[in-house]
Amino acid sequence: MVINFRMTIQQKAKFLITGIGNTLRGDDGIGAYICAVIDTLQLDGVRTLTVHQLDSDLLDEFLEADHIILTDAFVEGKPVHFYPVKPEDPPPVSSSHHMGVATLIQMAKLVYHKELSVMICAVGGFDFGMKEKLSARAKRNADKAVKTICDWIEKSR
Repeated sequence: MVINFRMTIQQKAKFLITGIGNTLRGDDGIGAYICAVIDTLQLDGVRTLTVHQLDSDLLDEFLEADHIILTDAFVEGKPVHFYPVKPEDPPPVSSSHHMGVATLIQMAKLVYHKELSVMICAVGGFDFGMKEKLSARAKRNADKAVKTICDWIEKSR
């Protein structure tokens, strides 16, 4: 008698959460705050990275992940705006982030033949002065963003 065992090994998706911003400029440190909170949750398959701005050096990190979530402060709109980036989207205009995520997505496709799955989590900030602390309103928004990100990760597993 021959018994045929069929094993299915499912590798968990790898999520990279990248916090963008300057922690010395008040609410611009929202991305770093979100990454720090998510680190304390010790979510399986989730890694965080904090950077001051997007640049081509991040491409190696992005290629290792199945899904990338970019968290950053913004000054307009909803407290938390969570949306996918499409490769054909034009890069956003920004005074401090010199390389748009659409450019990184195109580089991954052209050079490495890999489609990146990228979500943006833009979080409302209010005080971008010289200080190392988030405003109370920005912290509330950042805590909402953590919940939004965690919910999305759970649904995407």
